[in-house]
Amino acid sequence: MKTIKIYMALSFFLFMLSGCDLTDLNENPNEPDNTVDYNFNDPLLASLLRTGVITEGDVEQRYKSLQIDFYAQIADGGNFVTRNYEIRDDWNLSIYKLFQSNLASLNIIINSLSESGDRYKYTIAVAKIWRIYIQANAVDFFGPIPFASYKETVDNPPYTSVEDAYNEFFTELAEAAEMLGGSSEEPIFMDSASDIIFGNDNERWRKFANSLRLRYALRLSEVNSSKCTEEAQKAIAAGTMTGSDDNAYLPPKADGSWGQNYNYTMFSITWTTAINMTTTFEKLLTNIGGLNFPTGLVNKRNGLNGKTIELTGVHPEKVDPRATQMFDPGFEVGNWKGYPVGLSTTNYNSGEYYKNNYAEMGYIVKNGAAYITRPYDLFLYEEVCFLKAEAALRGFASGDAKSEYEKGVRASFQTWGVSDKADQYLASAEKNLAGTSANFDDQSGAGNTALEKIITQKYIAAFPDVAMESWSDKRRLNLPRFDVLIQRYELLYDNSNTNIKDPTNFIKRVQYPSQESQINEEEYNKGLQLLGGPDYVSTPIWWDKNMNYCTSAN
Repeated sequence: MKTIKIYMALSFFLFMLSGCDLTDLNENPNEPDNTVDYNFNDPLLASLLRTGVITEGDVEQRYKSLQIDFYAQIADGGNFVTRNYEIRDDWNLSIYKLFQSNLASLNIIINSLSESGDRYKYTIAVAKIWRIYIQANAVDFFGPIPFASYKETVDNPPYTSVEDAYNEFFTELAEAAEMLGGSSEEPIFMDSASDIIFGNDNERWRKFANSLRLRYALRLSEVNSSKCTEEAQKAIAAGTMTGSDDNAYLPPKADGSWGQNYNYTMFSITWTTAINMTTTFEKLLTNIGGLNFPTGLVNKRNGLNGKTIELTGVHPEKVDPRATQMFDPGFEVGNWKGYPVGLSTTNYNSGEYYKNNYAEMGYIVKNGAAYITRPYDLFLYEEVCFLKAEAALRGFASGDAKSEYEKGVRASFQTWGVSDKADQYLASAEKNLAGTSANFDDQSGAGNTALEKIITQKYIAAFPDVAMESWSDKRRLNLPRFDVLIQRYELLYDNSNTNIKDPTNFIKRVQYPSQESQINEEEYNKGLQLLGGPDYVSTPIWWDKNMNYCTSAN
Protein backbone atom coordinates (compact mmCIF):
# COMPACT_ATOMS: atom_id res chain seq x y z
CA MET A 1 0.00 0.00 0.00
CA LYS A 2 2.86 2.32 0.83
CA THR A 3 4.49 1.51 -2.55
CA ILE A 4 1.29 2.42 -4.44
CA LYS A 5 1.07 5.80 -2.71
CA ILE A 6 4.69 6.62 -3.56
CA TYR A 7 4.15 5.64 -7.21
CA MET A 8 1.03 7.77 -7.53
CA ALA A 9 2.79 10.79 -6.01
CA LEU A 10 5.76 10.37 -8.33
CA SER A 11 3.46 10.01 -11.36
CA PHE A 12 1.66 13.23 -10.46
CA PHE A 13 5.01 15.03 -10.09
CA LEU A 14 6.18 13.80 -13.53
CA PHE A 15 2.85 14.83 -15.05
CA MET A 16 3.27 18.35 -13.71
CA LEU A 17 6.81 18.55 -15.00
CA SER A 18 5.70 17.49 -18.47
CA GLY A 19 3.66 20.67 -18.76
CA CYS A 20 6.51 22.93 -17.65
CA ASP A 21 9.54 24.50 -19.32
CA LEU A 22 12.37 22.71 -17.54
CA THR A 23 14.86 25.35 -18.71
CA ASP A 24 13.64 27.55 -15.81
CA LEU A 25 15.55 25.25 -13.50
CA ASN A 26 18.80 26.56 -15.00
CA GLU A 27 17.99 30.27 -14.36
CA ASN A 28 19.47 32.21 -11.44
CA PRO A 29 16.57 33.48 -9.32
CA ASN A 30 18.77 36.31 -8.03
CA GLU A 31 19.21 37.87 -11.47
CA PRO A 32 16.54 40.22 -12.93
CA ASP A 33 14.78 39.22 -16.13
CA ASN A 34 12.76 41.18 -18.65
CA THR A 35 9.46 40.37 -16.96
CA VAL A 36 10.23 42.66 -14.02
CA ASP A 37 9.97 46.45 -14.23
CA TYR A 38 13.12 47.90 -12.68
CA ASN A 39 12.40 51.52 -13.52
CA PHE A 40 14.88 53.32 -11.31
CA ASN A 41 13.96 56.59 -13.00
CA ASP A 42 10.69 56.66 -11.09
CA PRO A 43 12.15 57.57 -7.65
CA LEU A 44 14.76 59.82 -9.28
CA LEU A 45 12.12 61.90 -11.06
CA ALA A 46 10.03 62.02 -7.90
CA SER A 47 12.98 63.44 -5.94
CA LEU A 48 13.66 66.03 -8.64
CA LEU A 49 10.14 67.43 -8.30
CA ARG A 50 11.26 68.67 -4.90
CA THR A 51 14.90 69.63 -5.42
CA GLY A 52 14.19 71.42 -8.70
CA VAL A 53 12.34 74.21 -6.89
CA ILE A 54 15.19 74.99 -4.47
CA THR A 55 13.16 74.85 -1.28
CA GLU A 56 15.47 73.38 1.31
CA GLY A 57 17.45 75.18 3.98
CA ASP A 58 20.29 77.59 3.33
CA VAL A 59 20.35 77.42 -0.47
CA GLU A 60 16.66 78.26 -0.68
CA GLN A 61 17.07 81.24 1.62
CA ARG A 62 20.01 82.56 -0.39
CA TYR A 63 18.22 82.07 -3.69
CA LYS A 64 14.69 83.22 -2.86
CA SER A 65 14.39 85.20 0.37
CA LEU A 66 17.73 87.00 0.17
CA GLN A 67 17.83 87.62 -3.56
CA ILE A 68 14.64 87.25 -5.58
CA ASP A 69 12.48 88.72 -2.81
CA PHE A 70 14.82 91.72 -2.56
CA TYR A 71 14.82 92.22 -6.33
CA ALA A 72 11.02 91.88 -6.55
CA GLN A 73 10.64 94.04 -3.40
CA ILE A 74 7.95 91.76 -1.99
CA ALA A 75 9.62 91.37 1.41
CA ASP A 76 12.75 92.17 3.38
CA GLY A 77 14.38 89.14 4.97
CA GLY A 78 17.66 90.29 6.47
CA ASN A 79 20.78 92.45 6.49
CA PHE A 80 22.76 91.15 3.51
CA VAL A 81 24.54 93.03 0.73
CA THR A 82 22.26 91.47 -1.87
CA ARG A 83 19.56 93.89 -0.69
CA ASN A 84 21.78 96.66 -2.17
CA TYR A 85 22.39 94.82 -5.49
CA GLU A 86 25.76 93.40 -4.47
CA ILE A 87 26.33 89.73 -5.13
CA ARG A 88 27.48 86.87 -2.91
CA ASP A 89 29.59 84.67 -5.17
CA ASP A 90 29.52 81.65 -2.87
CA TRP A 91 25.72 81.70 -2.83
CA ASN A 92 25.44 81.81 -6.58
CA LEU A 93 27.93 79.02 -7.07
CA SER A 94 25.75 76.65 -5.03
CA ILE A 95 22.62 77.81 -6.89
CA TYR A 96 24.36 77.43 -10.26
CA LYS A 97 25.52 73.91 -9.44
CA LEU A 98 22.07 72.88 -8.24
CA PHE A 99 20.44 74.01 -11.47
CA GLN A 100 23.04 72.11 -13.50
CA SER A 101 22.83 68.88 -11.49
CA ASN A 102 19.03 68.80 -11.67
CA LEU A 103 19.10 69.28 -15.44
CA ALA A 104 21.73 66.56 -15.86
CA SER A 105 19.59 64.11 -13.88
CA LEU A 106 16.52 64.92 -15.97
CA ASN A 107 18.53 64.34 -19.15
CA ILE A 108 19.43 60.86 -17.89
CA ILE A 109 15.78 60.09 -17.20
CA ILE A 110 14.58 61.25 -20.62
CA ASN A 111 17.36 59.39 -22.44
CA SER A 112 16.96 56.10 -20.62
CA LEU A 113 13.17 56.02 -20.87
CA SER A 114 13.21 56.98 -24.54
CA GLU A 115 14.80 53.61 -25.32
CA SER A 116 11.50 51.95 -24.35
CA GLY A 117 9.51 53.57 -27.13
CA ASP A 118 6.09 54.84 -26.08
CA ARG A 119 5.90 52.72 -22.94
CA TYR A 120 6.90 55.61 -20.66
CA LYS A 121 5.60 58.45 -22.80
CA TYR A 122 3.82 60.16 -19.89
CA THR A 123 6.87 59.97 -17.64
CA ILE A 124 9.08 61.44 -20.36
CA ALA A 125 6.56 64.25 -20.90
CA VAL A 126 6.61 65.23 -17.22
CA ALA A 127 10.42 65.07 -17.15
CA LYS A 128 10.49 67.41 -20.16
CA ILE A 129 8.10 69.87 -18.50
CA TRP A 130 10.05 69.87 -15.26
CA ARG A 131 13.32 70.27 -17.14
CA ILE A 132 12.00 73.42 -18.85
CA TYR A 133 10.58 74.77 -15.59
CA ILE A 134 13.99 74.50 -13.93
CA GLN A 135 15.92 75.75 -16.95
CA ALA A 136 13.68 78.80 -17.34
CA ASN A 137 14.25 79.80 -13.72
CA ALA A 138 18.00 79.50 -14.24
CA VAL A 139 17.99 81.50 -17.49
CA ASP A 140 15.88 84.29 -16.00
CA PHE A 141 18.21 84.40 -12.99
CA PHE A 142 21.62 84.35 -14.72
CA GLY A 143 20.99 84.96 -18.45
CA PRO A 144 22.75 82.82 -21.10
CA ILE A 145 23.88 79.68 -19.33
CA PRO A 146 25.39 76.31 -20.35
CA PHE A 147 22.94 73.44 -20.26
CA ALA A 148 23.53 69.92 -21.47
CA SER A 149 21.00 68.63 -23.98
CA TYR A 150 19.44 65.20 -23.54
CA LYS A 151 19.71 64.77 -27.32
CA GLU A 152 23.51 64.64 -27.39
CA THR A 153 26.40 64.15 -25.00
CA VAL A 154 29.19 66.71 -24.86
CA ASP A 155 32.05 67.05 -22.38
CA ASN A 156 31.58 70.77 -21.81
CA PRO A 157 28.14 72.09 -22.78
CA PRO A 158 28.27 75.50 -24.47
CA TYR A 159 26.50 78.60 -23.23
CA THR A 160 23.11 78.93 -24.90
CA SER A 161 21.61 82.28 -25.83
CA VAL A 162 18.44 83.26 -24.00
CA GLU A 163 16.63 83.43 -27.33
CA ASP A 164 17.61 79.87 -28.24
CA ALA A 165 16.69 78.71 -24.74
CA TYR A 166 13.19 80.19 -25.07
CA ASN A 167 12.71 78.60 -28.47
CA GLU A 168 13.56 75.28 -26.85
CA PHE A 169 11.06 75.98 -24.06
CA PHE A 170 8.23 76.41 -26.54
CA THR A 171 9.14 73.30 -28.56
CA GLU A 172 9.58 71.04 -25.55
CA LEU A 173 6.42 72.20 -23.78
CA ALA A 174 4.34 71.73 -26.93
CA GLU A 175 5.73 68.22 -27.42
CA ALA A 176 5.19 67.30 -23.77
CA ALA A 177 1.59 68.52 -23.78
CA GLU A 178 0.88 66.50 -26.90
CA MET A 179 2.48 63.39 -25.39
CA LEU A 180 0.27 63.65 -22.31
CA GLY A 181 -2.79 63.70 -24.56
CA GLY A 182 -1.76 60.47 -26.27
CA SER A 183 -1.54 56.89 -25.02
CA SER A 184 1.09 55.14 -22.93
CA GLU A 185 1.45 51.68 -21.43
CA GLU A 186 2.51 53.07 -18.06
CA PRO A 187 1.26 56.00 -15.94
CA ILE A 188 3.50 58.95 -15.10
CA PHE A 189 4.62 57.22 -11.91
CA MET A 190 4.05 53.60 -10.92
CA ASP A 191 2.77 54.93 -7.58
CA SER A 192 0.66 58.08 -7.84
CA ALA A 193 1.94 59.21 -4.42
CA SER A 194 5.32 59.81 -6.05
CA ASP A 195 3.79 62.69 -7.99
CA ILE A 196 3.72 65.21 -5.16
CA ILE A 197 2.45 67.97 -7.45
CA PHE A 198 -0.45 66.53 -9.45
CA GLY A 199 -0.86 62.93 -8.23
CA ASN A 200 -0.45 61.30 -11.68
CA ASP A 201 -3.10 63.54 -13.24
CA ASN A 202 -2.15 63.79 -16.92
CA GLU A 203 -4.61 66.57 -17.64
CA ARG A 204 -3.32 68.84 -14.90
CA TRP A 205 0.27 68.31 -16.08
CA ARG A 206 -0.86 69.12 -19.61
CA LYS A 207 -2.52 72.36 -18.50
CA PHE A 208 0.57 73.20 -16.47
CA ALA A 209 2.75 72.80 -19.58
CA ASN A 210 0.48 75.07 -21.63
CA SER A 211 0.29 77.64 -18.83
CA LEU A 212 4.09 77.73 -18.62
CA ARG A 213 4.15 78.21 -22.39
CA LEU A 214 1.84 81.21 -22.00
CA ARG A 215 4.04 82.63 -19.22
CA TYR A 216 7.15 82.37 -21.37
CA ALA A 217 5.34 83.73 -24.42
CA LEU A 218 4.52 86.98 -22.63
CA ARG A 219 8.16 87.25 -21.57
CA LEU A 220 8.93 88.00 -25.23
CA SER A 221 6.46 90.90 -25.48
CA GLU A 222 9.13 93.58 -25.86
CA VAL A 223 11.77 91.70 -27.82
CA ASN A 224 9.76 89.63 -30.32
CA SER A 225 6.08 90.52 -30.41
CA SER A 226 5.33 88.18 -33.33
CA LYS A 227 6.75 85.16 -31.49
CA CYS A 228 4.95 86.30 -28.36
CA THR A 229 1.69 86.37 -30.28
CA GLU A 230 2.26 83.00 -31.95
CA GLU A 231 3.13 81.15 -28.75
CA ALA A 232 0.49 82.85 -26.60
CA GLN A 233 -2.27 81.92 -29.03
CA LYS A 234 -1.06 78.32 -29.33
CA ALA A 235 -0.78 77.94 -25.57
CA ILE A 236 -4.31 79.25 -24.98
CA ALA A 237 -5.73 77.10 -27.77
CA ALA A 238 -4.02 74.00 -26.36
CA GLY A 239 -5.66 74.56 -22.97
CA THR A 240 -4.29 76.34 -19.91
CA MET A 241 -5.44 76.17 -16.29
CA THR A 242 -9.18 76.76 -16.00
CA GLY A 243 -9.62 77.17 -12.25
CA SER A 244 -8.01 76.88 -8.84
CA ASP A 245 -8.34 73.09 -9.01
CA ASP A 246 -5.52 73.20 -11.55
CA ASN A 247 -3.13 75.10 -9.25
CA ALA A 248 0.39 73.69 -9.01
CA TYR A 249 1.61 73.32 -5.43
CA LEU A 250 4.66 71.65 -3.91
CA PRO A 251 4.14 70.30 -0.39
CA PRO A 252 7.07 70.68 2.01
CA LYS A 253 8.36 67.57 3.70
CA ALA A 254 7.46 68.96 7.12
CA ASP A 255 8.86 65.84 8.72
CA GLY A 256 10.71 67.57 11.53
CA SER A 257 14.14 67.30 9.93
CA TRP A 258 16.31 70.35 9.43
CA GLY A 259 15.39 72.64 6.55
CA GLN A 260 12.22 70.78 5.55
CA ASN A 261 9.41 73.06 6.73
CA TYR A 262 7.69 75.66 4.57
CA ASN A 263 10.49 78.15 3.95
CA TYR A 264 9.10 81.38 5.39
CA THR A 265 7.78 79.61 8.48
CA MET A 266 11.23 78.19 9.00
CA PHE A 267 13.00 81.53 8.50
CA SER A 268 10.62 83.58 10.64
CA ILE A 269 9.75 81.17 13.43
CA THR A 270 12.43 78.48 13.62
CA TRP A 271 15.20 80.97 12.85
CA THR A 272 13.34 83.86 14.61
CA THR A 273 13.92 86.36 11.81
CA ALA A 274 11.13 88.81 10.97
CA ILE A 275 10.44 89.03 7.24
CA ASN A 276 9.00 92.49 6.73
CA MET A 277 6.65 94.07 4.25
CA THR A 278 8.47 96.63 2.08
CA THR A 279 7.50 100.26 1.49
CA THR A 280 6.95 99.35 -2.18
CA PHE A 281 4.40 96.69 -1.33
CA GLU A 282 2.76 98.92 1.27
CA LYS A 283 2.20 101.64 -1.32
CA LEU A 284 0.60 99.20 -3.75
CA LEU A 285 -1.72 97.80 -1.05
CA THR A 286 -2.72 101.08 0.63
CA ASN A 287 -6.21 102.46 -0.15
CA ILE A 288 -6.79 100.38 -3.30
CA GLY A 289 -10.31 98.95 -3.26
CA GLY A 290 -11.57 101.47 -0.70
CA LEU A 291 -12.07 98.96 2.13
CA ASN A 292 -11.40 99.95 5.73
CA PHE A 293 -8.39 98.60 7.57
CA PRO A 294 -9.68 95.84 9.90
CA THR A 295 -9.68 96.17 13.67
CA GLY A 296 -8.38 93.59 16.11
CA LEU A 297 -5.29 92.66 14.12
CA VAL A 298 -2.49 91.15 16.25
CA ASN A 299 0.97 89.75 15.69
CA LYS A 300 0.41 86.00 15.48
CA ARG A 301 4.09 85.06 15.71
CA ASN A 302 4.24 86.69 19.12
CA GLY A 303 1.10 84.79 20.08
CA LEU A 304 3.05 81.53 19.81
CA ASN A 305 4.81 82.62 23.00
CA GLY A 306 1.61 83.53 24.80
CA LYS A 307 2.09 87.27 24.19
CA THR A 308 -0.28 89.73 22.58
CA ILE A 309 1.00 92.60 20.46
CA GLU A 310 -1.97 94.56 19.23
CA LEU A 311 -2.27 96.92 16.31
CA THR A 312 -1.29 100.53 16.98
CA GLY A 313 -2.66 103.56 15.19
CA VAL A 314 0.20 103.37 12.65
CA HIS A 315 -1.53 101.86 9.63
CA PRO A 316 -3.46 103.05 6.55
CA GLU A 317 -7.13 103.92 6.90
CA LYS A 318 -7.98 101.71 3.92
CA VAL A 319 -6.16 98.73 2.52
CA ASP A 320 -6.41 95.83 0.09
CA PRO A 321 -8.19 93.13 2.16
CA ARG A 322 -5.55 90.55 1.21
CA ALA A 323 -2.87 92.72 2.79
CA THR A 324 -3.81 91.99 6.38
CA GLN A 325 -3.98 88.28 5.58
CA MET A 326 -0.43 88.52 4.28
CA PHE A 327 1.12 90.80 6.91
CA ASP A 328 0.75 91.24 10.67
CA PRO A 329 1.61 94.29 12.81
CA GLY A 330 5.19 94.54 14.04
CA PHE A 331 6.54 91.92 16.47
CA GLU A 332 7.34 94.29 19.35
CA VAL A 333 5.41 97.43 18.46
CA GLY A 334 2.21 96.78 16.54
CA ASN A 335 2.82 99.21 13.70
CA TRP A 336 1.57 98.13 10.29
CA LYS A 337 3.94 99.85 7.89
CA GLY A 338 6.51 98.93 5.25
CA TYR A 339 10.24 98.61 5.75
CA PRO A 340 12.37 100.96 3.56
CA VAL A 341 14.02 99.18 0.63
CA GLY A 342 17.77 99.35 0.17
CA LEU A 343 18.89 100.64 3.55
CA SER A 344 22.65 100.48 4.04
CA THR A 345 23.95 97.60 6.13
CA THR A 346 24.91 100.20 8.77
CA ASN A 347 21.41 101.63 9.15
CA TYR A 348 19.59 98.32 8.84
CA ASN A 349 17.73 97.22 12.00
CA SER A 350 18.93 100.15 14.08
CA GLY A 351 17.20 103.19 15.61
CA GLU A 352 14.04 104.09 13.73
CA TYR A 353 14.68 101.15 11.40
CA TYR A 354 14.36 98.49 14.09
CA LYS A 355 12.70 95.78 12.02
CA ASN A 356 10.47 94.35 14.79
CA ASN A 357 8.47 97.59 14.67
CA TYR A 358 7.43 97.02 11.05
CA ALA A 359 4.73 94.81 9.51
CA GLU A 360 5.84 91.23 8.94
CA MET A 361 4.58 88.05 7.30
CA GLY A 362 1.58 86.78 9.23
CA TYR A 363 0.14 83.91 7.17
CA ILE A 364 2.92 81.61 8.40
CA VAL A 365 0.94 81.07 11.60
CA LYS A 366 -2.31 79.12 11.26
CA ASN A 367 -4.78 78.21 14.02
CA GLY A 368 -2.32 79.22 16.70
CA ALA A 369 0.57 77.10 15.41
CA ALA A 370 3.46 77.51 13.01
CA TYR A 371 2.15 76.66 9.53
CA ILE A 372 5.03 74.32 8.65
CA THR A 373 2.99 72.29 6.15
CA ARG A 374 1.92 75.19 3.94
CA PRO A 375 2.51 74.15 0.32
CA TYR A 376 4.66 76.23 -2.01
CA ASP A 377 2.83 78.01 -4.79
CA LEU A 378 4.40 77.00 -8.11
CA PHE A 379 1.80 78.31 -10.53
CA LEU A 380 -1.66 79.62 -9.64
CA TYR A 381 -4.72 80.01 -11.84
CA GLU A 382 -4.84 83.74 -11.12
CA GLU A 383 -1.56 84.22 -12.98
CA VAL A 384 -3.06 82.58 -16.07
CA CYS A 385 -5.93 85.08 -15.90
CA PHE A 386 -3.57 88.05 -15.72
CA LEU A 387 -1.44 86.65 -18.55
CA LYS A 388 -4.56 86.33 -20.69
CA ALA A 389 -5.66 89.83 -19.67
CA GLU A 390 -2.35 91.33 -20.80
CA ALA A 391 -2.37 89.27 -24.00
CA ALA A 392 -5.88 90.47 -24.86
CA LEU A 393 -5.15 94.09 -23.91
CA ARG A 394 -2.06 94.27 -26.09
CA GLY A 395 -3.38 92.29 -29.05
CA PHE A 396 -1.26 89.17 -28.57
CA ALA A 397 -4.37 86.99 -28.28
CA SER A 398 -8.11 87.34 -28.51
CA GLY A 399 -10.23 87.68 -25.41
CA ASP A 400 -11.70 90.23 -23.02
CA ALA A 401 -8.97 91.88 -20.95
CA LYS A 402 -11.39 93.20 -18.33
CA SER A 403 -13.08 89.83 -17.85
CA GLU A 404 -9.75 88.00 -17.44
CA TYR A 405 -8.49 90.72 -15.09
CA GLU A 406 -11.52 90.42 -12.85
CA LYS A 407 -11.34 86.62 -12.88
CA GLY A 408 -7.73 86.89 -11.74
CA VAL A 409 -8.60 89.25 -8.89
CA ARG A 410 -11.45 87.02 -7.74
CA ALA A 411 -9.23 83.94 -7.84
CA SER A 412 -6.61 85.72 -5.73
CA PHE A 413 -9.27 86.85 -3.24
CA GLN A 414 -10.36 83.22 -2.96
CA THR A 415 -6.76 82.14 -2.36
CA TRP A 416 -6.47 84.60 0.54
CA GLY A 417 -9.90 83.86 2.00
CA VAL A 418 -11.56 87.23 1.32
CA SER A 419 -13.88 86.36 -1.58
CA ASP A 420 -16.78 88.21 0.03
CA LYS A 421 -15.00 91.53 -0.52
CA ALA A 422 -14.21 91.11 -4.22
CA ASP A 423 -17.30 92.87 -5.63
CA GLN A 424 -16.81 96.03 -3.58
CA TYR A 425 -13.10 96.02 -4.32
CA LEU A 426 -13.49 95.71 -8.11
CA ALA A 427 -16.11 98.46 -8.16
CA SER A 428 -13.89 100.94 -6.31
CA ALA A 429 -12.11 103.79 -8.07
CA GLU A 430 -10.06 104.67 -4.97
CA LYS A 431 -6.37 104.61 -5.79
CA ASN A 432 -3.30 103.24 -4.08
CA LEU A 433 -0.23 105.40 -3.46
CA ALA A 434 1.00 104.67 -6.98
CA GLY A 435 -2.25 106.07 -8.41
CA THR A 436 -3.72 102.68 -9.40
CA SER A 437 -7.34 101.70 -8.71
CA ALA A 438 -8.91 98.25 -8.82
CA ASN A 439 -11.79 99.29 -11.11
CA PHE A 440 -10.73 98.29 -14.62
CA ASP A 441 -12.86 100.94 -16.34
CA ASP A 442 -11.44 103.75 -14.22
CA GLN A 443 -8.28 104.72 -16.07
CA SER A 444 -7.97 108.37 -15.13
CA GLY A 445 -4.84 109.83 -13.60
CA ALA A 446 -1.18 108.94 -13.50
CA GLY A 447 -0.33 105.33 -12.67
CA ASN A 448 -3.76 104.04 -13.64
CA THR A 449 -3.47 102.52 -17.11
CA ALA A 450 -5.07 99.16 -17.81
CA LEU A 451 -1.64 97.54 -18.04
CA GLU A 452 -0.61 99.01 -14.69
CA LYS A 453 -3.77 97.56 -13.13
CA ILE A 454 -3.13 94.09 -14.56
CA ILE A 455 0.51 93.92 -13.51
CA THR A 456 -0.20 95.41 -10.07
CA GLN A 457 -2.81 92.73 -9.40
CA LYS A 458 -0.54 90.04 -10.82
CA TYR A 459 2.19 91.25 -8.44
CA ILE A 460 -0.07 91.11 -5.39
CA ALA A 461 -1.38 87.68 -6.38
CA ALA A 462 2.14 86.28 -6.81
CA PHE A 463 3.04 86.90 -3.17
CA PRO A 464 5.08 85.27 -1.78
CA ASP A 465 6.28 82.18 -3.64
CA VAL A 466 6.05 83.30 -7.28
CA ALA A 467 8.21 86.41 -6.84
CA MET A 468 10.43 85.41 -9.77
CA GLU A 469 7.53 86.37 -12.04
CA SER A 470 7.19 89.70 -10.26
CA TRP A 471 10.87 90.45 -10.78
CA SER A 472 10.61 89.38 -14.44
CA ASP A 473 7.64 91.70 -15.03
CA LYS A 474 9.60 94.54 -13.43
CA ARG A 475 12.49 93.96 -15.81
CA ARG A 476 10.22 93.49 -18.82
CA LEU A 477 7.82 96.40 -18.28
CA ASN A 478 9.14 98.44 -15.32
CA LEU A 479 5.85 97.51 -13.61
CA PRO A 480 4.49 97.71 -11.05
CA ARG A 481 5.77 100.95 -9.53
CA PHE A 482 8.80 100.32 -7.25
CA ASP A 483 10.77 102.48 -4.86
CA VAL A 484 14.35 103.05 -5.95
CA LEU A 485 16.69 101.59 -3.34
CA ILE A 486 18.08 104.05 -0.80
CA GLN A 487 21.55 102.58 -1.27
CA ARG A 488 22.75 100.59 -4.29
CA TYR A 489 26.10 99.12 -5.26
CA GLU A 490 28.02 102.30 -6.02
CA LEU A 491 30.34 100.83 -8.65
CA LEU A 492 27.34 100.17 -10.92
CA TYR A 493 24.58 102.56 -9.85
CA ASP A 494 24.23 106.31 -9.48
CA ASN A 495 22.53 106.69 -6.10
CA SER A 496 21.55 110.27 -6.90
CA ASN A 497 19.19 108.95 -9.60
CA THR A 498 15.89 108.15 -7.87
CA ASN A 499 13.64 108.23 -10.95
CA ILE A 500 11.13 105.39 -10.63
CA LYS A 501 10.45 105.55 -14.39
CA ASP A 502 14.06 104.79 -15.27
CA PRO A 503 14.29 100.97 -15.70
CA THR A 504 18.07 101.05 -15.34
CA ASN A 505 17.67 101.97 -11.67
CA PHE A 506 16.73 98.36 -10.88
CA ILE A 507 18.64 95.07 -10.90
CA LYS A 508 18.58 93.10 -14.15
CA ARG A 509 20.17 89.73 -13.46
CA VAL A 510 22.60 87.91 -11.20
CA GLN A 511 26.29 87.47 -12.01
CA TYR A 512 27.79 84.10 -12.89
CA PRO A 513 29.87 82.46 -10.16
CA SER A 514 33.49 83.58 -10.52
CA GLN A 515 34.54 79.97 -10.90
CA GLU A 516 33.15 80.04 -14.44
CA SER A 517 35.67 82.66 -15.57
CA GLN A 518 38.49 80.70 -13.94
CA ILE A 519 37.91 77.11 -15.01
CA ASN A 520 35.64 77.57 -18.03
CA GLU A 521 37.10 80.75 -19.47
CA GLU A 522 36.57 80.07 -23.17
CA GLU A 523 32.90 79.21 -22.83
CA TYR A 524 32.40 81.94 -20.22
CA ASN A 525 33.64 84.55 -22.72
CA LYS A 526 31.23 83.18 -25.31
CA GLY A 527 28.50 83.53 -22.71
CA LEU A 528 29.36 87.20 -22.24
CA GLN A 529 29.05 87.72 -25.99
CA LEU A 530 25.60 86.16 -25.89
CA LEU A 531 24.71 88.31 -22.90
CA GLY A 532 25.67 91.41 -24.87
CA GLY A 533 27.46 93.17 -22.04
CA PRO A 534 29.69 92.73 -19.01
CA ASP A 535 28.92 90.24 -16.27
CA TYR A 536 27.19 92.85 -14.12
CA VAL A 537 23.85 92.87 -12.34
CA SER A 538 22.99 95.98 -14.39
CA THR A 539 23.31 94.18 -17.75
CA PRO A 540 19.85 93.24 -19.07
CA ILE A 541 19.20 89.81 -20.53
CA TRP A 542 17.79 89.31 -24.01
CA TRP A 543 14.07 89.79 -23.36
CA ASP A 544 14.64 92.86 -21.13
CA LYS A 545 14.76 95.92 -23.41
CA ASN A 546 14.68 98.54 -20.64
CA MET A 547 11.11 99.47 -21.50
CA ASN A 548 9.05 101.70 -19.23
CA TYR A 549 5.26 101.45 -18.88
CA CYS A 550 5.14 103.10 -15.46
CA THR A 551 3.12 106.34 -15.49
CA SER A 552 2.92 106.81 -11.73
CA ALA A 553 3.57 110.33 -10.46
CA ASN A 554 4.86 109.16 -7.06
